Amino acid sequence: MIKNPLKTPINIAFLAHVDAGKTTVTEQILFTTGTLKQAGNVDKGTAATDFLPVEKERGISVLASHVSVSYQGVPVNIIDTPGHADFMSEVERALLAVDMVVLLISAADGVQAQTRVLWQILNKLQIPRLILINKVDRPGVELDNVIQEIKTELDAAVFPVQKIENEATDGVKIQSLGLSENDVALEVLAEFDDELLEQFLEGENLNQNKIQSVYSKQLLDAKVFPMLFSVAKTGLGISFVLDEIVGEFSNINESDDSTFSAMVFKISHHPQFGKLAHIRMFSGSLQKKELVFNQRSESEEKVNQIKAIFSDKYQDVSMANNGEILALTGLSDVQVGDVLGKKEVKRKLEFNTTPILTVEVKPKTEQDYIRLSEALIQLDTEDPLLQFVWFKEEKEFHLKINGWIQIEILQQILKQRFDIETDFQMPTVIYKETPKTVTIGYEEYTMPKPCWAVVKFEIKPAERGSGVSYKSQVGVNDILLKYQKEVERTVSKALEQGVKGWEVTDVEITLIGGEDHNVHSRAGDFVIATPMAIMNGLKASDTDILEPMMKFILTGSEDILGQVASDMHKMRGVFEPPVFHGDKIRMEGRVPFATAMEYPVQLASRSGGKANIQMQFDGYQKVEDELAVIREFKGISPLDRAKYILKARKALQ
Repeated sequence: MIKNPLKTPINIAFLAHVDAGKTTVTEQILFTTGTLKQAGNVDKGTAATDFLPVEKERGISVLASHVSVSYQGVPVNIIDTPGHADFMSEVERALLAVDMVVLLISAADGVQAQTRVLWQILNKLQIPRLILINKVDRPGVELDNVIQEIKTELDAAVFPVQKIENEATDGVKIQSLGLSENDVALEVLAEFDDELLEQFLEGENLNQNKIQSVYSKQLLDAKVFPMLFSVAKTGLGISFVLDEIVGEFSNINESDDSTFSAMVFKISHHPQFGKLAHIRMFSGSLQKKELVFNQRSESEEKVNQIKAIFSDKYQDVSMANNGEILALTGLSDVQVGDVLGKKEVKRKLEFNTTPILTVEVKPKTEQDYIRLSEALIQLDTEDPLLQFVWFKEEKEFHLKINGWIQIEILQQILKQRFDIETDFQMPTVIYKETPKTVTIGYEEYTMPKPCWAVVKFEIKPAERGSGVSYKSQVGVNDILLKYQKEVERTVSKALEQGVKGWEVTDVEITLIGGEDHNVHSRAGDFVIATPMAIMNGLKASDTDILEPMMKFILTGSEDILGQVASDMHKMRGVFEPPVFHGDKIRMEGRVPFATAMEYPVQLASRSGGKANIQMQFDGYQKVEDELAVIREFKGISPLDRAKYILKARKALQ
């Protein structure tokens, strides 16, 4: 890892729709900065950041990988992220660590489904970014159209900071364009500064320092987004990207704050070092053998070693400093999103990705049953969105996933990394439940002694997409605070399966009554009573099933319109009137994921490649029971009261 002790690093991530060229750009940066003697090749499996066997075999990035370079004396940490939608959780975790993002868009493909998803997340997080339009040498590329599409589709204040000659040819040339001679840039920047706007409208000579000041501020505030161009396979334009990064972001992490603070953005496991907590330092410093405070667990653990990382290579360092990305060993009780140190940090783990498929995993041989459980637990710590569930009564392992590619990759990882052969069953769409009406959930758990927990909940349907909220109206004279904390902790667990077998959401739960006993009550009594009370209420109310919906944009030739409209009606989709562009159409709407899961492949085949549909998760909506899947309750249901109590008290094997 290349370090410069005089400057804090700039931490960046490359993001894009799959095949836009992220990893190739990273390789060219490693080559341009002299970090590598030769740029690796994704297709040949020689890319430095694609080090997993499965990545080399398939030519795709699966894990976010970080490398470090130095450019013009400034250290730059680069995180190369997967482009495939199935691995979006890797991208979201990486964003916890970065200062800015380079968003790649292929000039040959324009704005794609994943581009929109990424842009929405970046807007939400207000992360500064550059847009890099790659593959500008491709035959047929029309950059003016691509730039206009970016402006329209992303609804963003974008402008090029370079000019192109001989686009769409092998002879393409890229030149920097100064801000003062860039009318497009000036027009955009003037919208953010009244003084600059007045000078611009009146045709006055604009102050260079003023222009640069407005540009730098709006760039760091994620208000404006400069566009650059490249041909990553040849390295054309790469030095311009580095110039822009170092020129605008080199001071982004300067701080006089000596208080230690860091965030865990990734967990990995190494055969020699064990569990690694990948951290981004936000302030202060940390030495090995120091104790670090974990805000989530409210406990301290000792850091054994500090590792600098370059792809899959590790180097011992004695100290971690502000702005650095490193890995710590020795922290056993650590999770993705944990904040280390007692200082507050502005960032927090909040996934915008929603898995909409669940799949059961089975070992091919029974003797691998326990080994598979251990492997899946480990993978779950690395990717919290897998949400691994082990139904021990049924001897079933279930994971949440985003798509078919993820299944194939998981299967290969389990074989290559853990030497376990597995069978993945047919995935099922993840439905959810929500109560039909306001209801009361009540439970008296007072027998057999010693036990005493009485709880009464109001269970109320909530706005779609609102999730779960909980509050208590009960005083500590009725239920002690320590018991109420157990109730609150148990509510989310109680909602993992409703009366139709799916997670319960969009619900407001209020503890409105109950009592403890000064002799017979134990904290565990309220852990047992809470799920029984909530399930009693859900049974009384009954529940509506919710299904995942996809927002779609469909483009193609005019002659497919009739077939597409018919398909959408059959799939229960709804859409706006199509927009015509010559003999092309563009149709937007919503369709249930359950019916449209295979439609992109079917459409491409049926249209001979003349039509394309891009889909993006767009929340849940009510569906009739007969059109959904109702599952049997896994394990022992709290509605089976006697058996549930025996199991909870470990009196039932």
